[in-house]
Amino acid sequence: MGSLLVTGPVLASAHPWTDAYGQLGDVEISADRKNVALCDRLDDEDKVAVEYKTTIGRTILLQAGPKRGCVLDSVFFGSIKWARFCYGPDVDPNGGSWRWCNPARNL
Repeated sequence: MGSLLVTGPVLASAHPWTDAYGQLGDVEISADRKNVALCDRLDDEDKVAVEYKTTIGRTILLQAGPKRGCVLDSVFFGSIKWARFCYGPDVDPNGGSWRWCNPARNL
């Protein structure tokens, strides 16, 4: 996996957030709470996701995987209010999914 640069330091932690086991993926949120980077660390059948809510009330789901790689997203209006890391064979909350999520973090 190549290097990934996100503007500003990671908020609320000196390291990216990870899944409960620390090996499936990472999510980084910039200090200004405008940019999100999500990386799937494993080349497997599962996906990783970050679900986040903005200060203007939108809930957004960003997915990566099932193959190894990273995706980026930005918030143009408002900023990120809270976020949580999810993983599993289907991370879409609207699809009767099989997913597991870490507790949400208020930012």
